[in-house]
Amino acid sequence: MSARTQEDLRILAGAVIVPAVLGLALSVIWWAAGGDGTFYMTVSLPWLPFAVGLLISALLLPALVTLIAMRRHVEQVRRRTVQEQTASRRRLLARLDHEIKNPIQGIRAALADEPSERQRASIDAQSQRLTSLLGDLRKIGEVEHTALELTTIDPAALVEEAVATITEAPGAGERRIAVSLPTAPRPLPPIVGDEDLLFLALVNVLTNAVKYSAPGDAIEVRGRAAEDVVVLEIADTGRGIAPEELDLVWEELGRAQEARSVEGSGLGLPMVRAIVERHGGTARLDSWHGEGSTLTLSLPAAGPTSGG
Repeated sequence: MSARTQEDLRILAGAVIVPAVLGLALSVIWWAAGGDGTFYMTVSLPWLPFAVGLLISALLLPALVTLIAMRRHVEQVRRRTVQEQTASRRRLLARLDHEIKNPIQGIRAALADEPSERQRASIDAQSQRLTSLLGDLRKIGEVEHTALELTTIDPAALVEEAVATITEAPGAGERRIAVSLPTAPRPLPPIVGDEDLLFLALVNVLTNAVKYSAPGDAIEVRGRAAEDVVVLEIADTGRGIAPEELDLVWEELGRAQEARSVEGSGLGLPMVRAIVERHGGTARLDSWHGEGSTLTLSLPAAGPTSGG
């Protein structure tokens, strides 16, 4: 029996037994002192404290049982959360070990003999990969803990800027990129947020759409207002993600099987979700393997309720 269970039983026993025992003691003292009388001719007055104690015990019992059940539920949720976080950290460390070990092994192999020009180029590429990986890890830490610089943002202008930036990326010119935002009669309302971080999130999503699609594929950026929320959708006709791997891509350094042939760190989507959630919004990914994906970002127009 665990210490927590023993404590719960002690509380339950004390709450049920103490009032009854205390009432019984008072009744015995009253009776021994020669007390007499009746109460509505149903309860002898000396035994009234005992009856009251029993009544209190009966009233406390359901409340205490409910309280103990709630405590156990909260403890189970806390324990399950800790276990999930521990498992997530272990997966992250395993992936980090893999991602760092490969470039280091490549560098060591290139340095085994006098490096040639090709080997020097390999060393430089692996070093850049490590630098990029560590930089992305640092960005996620900053996104999760740095104070937001909140301003009023025109989401349409933000989207146009992100699309203009991504058109300069390698391969973007070979995709059919289209933007569909409402202009009349009611354009997208302004939102409150950190413009730099939201721009970073959009660029990351668009970069993924370019990287995991083929020349000639379509990439669409759509927007709409829903009550007090601005919804942005980035859709593509790329390779898509298998259903069993949808949860994986939200984890740090997690990558779908088919995506591992494409250069990347597996930190883009976790960073996007961290940015959106800090703004009080949500990020949802719908994907159809072999057909494409749609990433939906929902941002409250009023911004984060607690200032981020």
